[in-house]
Amino acid sequence: MSRSSPYAGRILIYSTPAALTQHIDWAINQHLGGEVGPNWINQPLLPGSKASEVNYQSKEMIAAKLAKSLIKWRYLRFEITEQSKTTGDTTLYRVTPDLGLHQASLASNGDVVLNEHQVNQIITNSVSHKRLQQDLEKALGNEWEIELEPYRLALAAGVTEIFSNIG
Repeated sequence: MSRSSPYAGRILIYSTPAALTQHIDWAINQHLGGEVGPNWINQPLLPGSKASEVNYQSKEMIAAKLAKSLIKWRYLRFEITEQSKTTGDTTLYRVTPDLGLHQASLASNGDVVLNEHQVNQIITNSVSHKRLQQDLEKALGNEWEIELEPYRLALAAGVTEIFSNIG
């Protein structure tokens, strides 16, 4: 483990209007303190949109700050995961234009983890079985997962197509 970079993360921008890519580059570089230079590719599901992936190492936690900066541009769909190399704690931030921000803690296998306080709050605020189910689904981020999955799949198919055309 590197003592100089106790945090590692991954920024996945699933779709953004092409006009915003330079602004996003600037925001990412500002928070990471250097020139990361994301490589942008076309998002096949949404013509005119771009997508990118950036892996990073950082001396401080930057995912929350970065998510706060990026959410200002309403048309972005993205996820940021950040892990503490010392504790193993992982946090996920995901954003869609319609749903806004979802923040969750992740287990080592990628499952969303709800803590005791969250579960107790959901139980206390849920006045019916249906409300309990809705609140649990929201806490788990199911709506974000449903909305982002087609973009992930389209991007994966687009990347595969790009590499198959090269060979």
